[in-house]
Amino acid sequence: MLYLDRSGTIQRANESARRALEYGIDDTLEPCFFSHVHGRNLHRVMRDLAHMVSHRTQRTRWLLRLRTGNGRWRWYRAMARNHLDCANARIQVQLRPL
Repeated sequence: MLYLDRSGTIQRANESARRALEYGIDDTLEPCFFSHVHGRNLHRVMRDLAHMVSHRTQRTRWLLRLRTGNGRWRWYRAMARNHLDCANARIQVQLRPL
């Protein structure tokens, strides 16, 4: 799981998300989620996250490429859930490598 704030900054990445993105425990993860998203997928991801923030869309799914800690592009299935109205305001993104 990745946990994003309303601007798309990664607030937290659990161990399985770091492993799926090929980052080690001590590796620094770039905090801007959008910097990990491939250019061909970026517009849709940004649009969908903006709808979550401004229109309170609850869920969205993507098939997208993300840059890994090794610098390569890898395909993932991702599901984002809107929890911005909760006490821990965040967007939760579950990643599944393909």
